[in-house]
Formats: sequence, structure tokens, C-alpha cells
Amino acid sequence: MVKKRVRAADTWKTKQWFTVLAPKIFNEKEVGQTAAQEPEMVIGRRVEVLGTEVTGSLSHLQYLLTFRITSVTGSKAFTEFEGYELERSFVKRLTRRHTSKIETVFDVNTRDGKTLHIKVFVWTAVKVSRGKMTDIRKKVESFIRDIASKTDKDVLLKEFFAGDIMKRLSEQLKKIAPIKRAEVAKVRVVSSS
Repeated sequence: MVKKRVRAADTWKTKQWFTVLAPKIFNEKEVGQTAAQEPEMVIGRRVEVLGTEVTGSLSHLQYLLTFRITSVTGSKAFTEFEGYELERSFVKRLTRRHTSKIETVFDVNTRDGKTLHIKVFVWTAVKVSRGKMTDIRKKVESFIRDIASKTDKDVLLKEFFAGDIMKRLSEQLKKIAPIKRAEVAKVRVVSSS
């Protein structure tokens, strides 16, 4: 006897689409769409987009931004900036022989009570001694901690992304060693107080 195959209900027909919007600091630009049966099911989802999709500038191509959906109104899903990461290929392109790549990883607290986990890379124009590497790490950490303590999370993340803070930091680091480039390679929101 041949059994008839019973068709399961097509769950895609019951889902509705939500337009995902970037946070206000990025002018709530549309960054994607997601589907769910209920609006509550969308909250908490993370969306990753390239920096160029948010700013429209090719100079932000190496950034991978992460947004978390926090609320839904109608068919629009609003997000919060969770952090970003540099593409690995970009980091590899900057790393050369006879130079030094100095990595500094630490946590900072912002003025609005958020804790951020930060990874900073500094590339020097020449190979530097271990003592200078230590001096550079200390300077990077104290400089960013000082700025973070006076700035809210969203503003700080946007300034990291724009590169303004790193230009000022590079000028300070040039007093220690010749600097080719300094970048915040990764920022992630750890906790909210």
C-alpha cells in the first residue's frame, strides 16, 4: 500500500517581513530585512553589514559592523550599535616585514556606564624594540581610557569608526616611534550597567 505524503503547512506564508534600520547615529538607514511570525521574535537578532552599506563611502569597506535589534514598530525593526571588526584581509595587507605590529587588548567604561572590549593594532614604519612596544601599548590604553570616560558609547563607537580618535592617537605615538597606522581592530559591547 502506498502512503500519501501529508504536506506540512508552509510556515513561510505565515511570516511577515521587517525592515531593519541602522541606529540614529547612522541616520536610521535601511540595512536589511528579516522575517518572523511575531514581532517579538525579531528582537535580539544581530545583523552584520559592511561599513560602506551604512555610510556609502568606499573608505569604510574594511569594517564589518554589528547591530542588534532592540525594538519593532509596525514593519520596522530598530537597532543598537553593538560594535565592529576590521576585515582580516585588511589587517594582513598592512602587516609587512621589517615593521612591527603591536596589539593591545583591554576593556573600557564609557560615561553612560557601558563596558567595551577593545582591540587596537598599531603598525610602525620600522621594527621597534620591546621597550618601545610596551610604551606604545601603555599610551594606547591610557589615551583611549581617558576619551571613553568622557564619552557615551554610541558617540565613542562612531568616532572609532570614523577614525578621528586614531588620527589623534597616531600623533601622540609618533613621539615614541615612527607610526605607519593605528586602527581599532575590534570593538564589542560587553555589558551595560
